[in-house]
Amino acid sequence: MRKAALLAALVGAALFAWVIQHMGLSAILQQLKALRFALPILIALSLCRLLLQTVAWSTALKAEGITVALTDLVGIRLASQSMGYLTVLGPVLSEPMKIQLLGTAVAPTITATFLDSGVYWLTSALLGMAGCISIALLVAHGGYLTSAAALFAIFALALLLITRRKPILSSVAQGLRRSPAWLKRAEKIEGSLRDYRVQHPAVVSRMFWIDVACQFLMASEVVVVLWALRLPIHVIAVLAIEGFTRAVKMATGWVPARLGADEGGAMSAFMAIGLQPAFGLTLALTRRTRDLLWAAAGLAWLAWRSQRPKEQNKSIDRTLESGGKELALCNSL
Repeated sequence: MRKAALLAALVGAALFAWVIQHMGLSAILQQLKALRFALPILIALSLCRLLLQTVAWSTALKAEGITVALTDLVGIRLASQSMGYLTVLGPVLSEPMKIQLLGTAVAPTITATFLDSGVYWLTSALLGMAGCISIALLVAHGGYLTSAAALFAIFALALLLITRRKPILSSVAQGLRRSPAWLKRAEKIEGSLRDYRVQHPAVVSRMFWIDVACQFLMASEVVVVLWALRLPIHVIAVLAIEGFTRAVKMATGWVPARLGADEGGAMSAFMAIGLQPAFGLTLALTRRTRDLLWAAAGLAWLAWRSQRPKEQNKSIDRTLESGGKELALCNSL
């Protein structure tokens, strides 16, 4: 129903206002004034990344025989990411929301969408590993070296689990006397993802390099802020900052808008490489301002979508009605 879809947009708007209140409107305006040249560049880089991610998603869907207009995919991605960013559920909410908002055949949509997210997280893990190595090169003493080594080990393990051919959940299910229903469903999804990689290697390869370009654009954001602050720019320092802040984002995705986590992670990264923590705070607040602007755009799209004819809103209704079922499935993964 339209009311249900509109309610989702209103809830997101309320969460958006809550984030603004806790962050402080004056702090946002101060960042806009201090980095009035850097922020538009960050928005442009983010827009390029959004388009590239959407192209990768569209590529995966087309390989499954699903064709959706690129503009619709952009709107769906913005809306789902906005709700995931503003709530405590994060990706556990945004991924099922993308699937349901598409309103296409469920099984191939799940395969293509989860593959798109998996390839992106793979490239993100690779960048995180590069960042951990960079931190170890810059800081060869104290707890930072230990932390960098631990983060590198975690990313390496995640990379190994993602790229292996044998399904992980099937081994877990075989070790249990009685497998729960959610584990069986998750096992089927994992199997379909790994089969997809074998059946469509060219598609997966194209998605991989598109996502590598996305990671390059994200690292470029650090370069832009360093340039705006008139700080020295070194490749290893950029990788260290981006890798450390990426690890913090992945670990704190359950925090609404990652309030405090982004700021603390960026300040720690700058302090670890010998720069003033205040510069890290500037980076975090600039990125948060950009993220809030995209969240507002996503919520506006969702509100506009709720005003469409009833026949075109069935996918949104299923998102709200079957949210618990989909959240349980994603949580199992």
